[in-house]
Amino acid sequence: MIVDRRCFLRYVGQGVFLLGSLGVMNSCGGVDRDRLSARDQKQRQIAGLTGEEMDILYLASLAPSSHNTQPWTVRIVEPQHWIVGSARERWLPAVDPQNREVLLSIGAFLENLVIAAEVHGYAVDLSVVAKSTSDKEIVDIRLRKGSVRDFPLEKIKTRRTIRNNFSDREIGADDLRYITLHDKRRHLVEVMRPHGFYFPNRSPQGKYLQEGTIEANKKQALRDPAQQELANWIRWSNKDAEEQRNGLTPDSMEITGIAGLFVRNFYDRKSVLSKSFRETTVDKVIKQVRTCGGWLVVTSRDSRIETLIEYGMVFEGMLLRIRERKVAIHPMTQMLEETPGRDAIAKELGLSGEVQWILRIGYLNSYPDPVSLRMPLSRLVIT
Repeated sequence: MIVDRRCFLRYVGQGVFLLGSLGVMNSCGGVDRDRLSARDQKQRQIAGLTGEEMDILYLASLAPSSHNTQPWTVRIVEPQHWIVGSARERWLPAVDPQNREVLLSIGAFLENLVIAAEVHGYAVDLSVVAKSTSDKEIVDIRLRKGSVRDFPLEKIKTRRTIRNNFSDREIGADDLRYITLHDKRRHLVEVMRPHGFYFPNRSPQGKYLQEGTIEANKKQALRDPAQQELANWIRWSNKDAEEQRNGLTPDSMEITGIAGLFVRNFYDRKSVLSKSFRETTVDKVIKQVRTCGGWLVVTSRDSRIETLIEYGMVFEGMLLRIRERKVAIHPMTQMLEETPGRDAIAKELGLSGEVQWILRIGYLNSYPDPVSLRMPLSRLVIT
């Protein structure tokens, strides 16, 4: 169903009509992630995994990924010996043809996995086995007994990507130092020092990133393969969201209230391909980039497989520290996905190395709970 934006706004403005029609609506709220996770925990044990190991992998799966595709897989070789890979059907060839973002997401998954394993008293040995970014098997994982790490796993459980309601106050130096810390206990590659560069939103660099992000979103919204790919990963209805357990839902896109009710019941894949939806997407981006504390740009020496995985781990480490400082980080990758590309961005910003992340950053008054859905382990684990 294609819904014109004017029609959408008209219906949202007529809240009495929508509220009065709840009896015939499919649903009035989004799918509850905690309810689904609790249901999963009651399911039969996965062969080859202990309850402790299932907990480790569930926590790992709470990592972020582009469009929430959750590209990771885990093949059980033998007890406490796994191969982490990626599923081709959860790649994004239109916006990530070289699987750069897939590997960064695998790194974030591994950061959670290592932390959760250490809390359970395991040390983790990581070895990259992939020779190409298109290889399905990426990292060899071996668990062995080690010391117990004191780390609040609630940080993993409550991590959330937030897009709206950023303050325009600049990020404090102490907060920046804390957020960009890196755990030196393990390395696939050496992490650059510094690896994160902050630009206030009102600085020349900040304005460059604002305008570049707007232009890149315009290009991507007009590029049919990219928009079709996005449409494939939006779960408008509760039924679709509960069946797929991945992708973007109205709640995760922060479409709530009457607007969320409307799109869950009247939007579908064709809506995303409409002219009005593309225009609305760009309008939203313009508002977002104008209001934030600035931009955090993360660079690395190169883009080898090991490097991308390490910097995915670095990124997740940052995300696990921001909530306690009431800071939000919103990845805005479109400038890296569209021309002129990463080299031109680094040159314009006066940075050495290769840009891996462009992150919109800002303070929040309050931090909402996570809502993005997660697939059950039975869909990730290969026995």
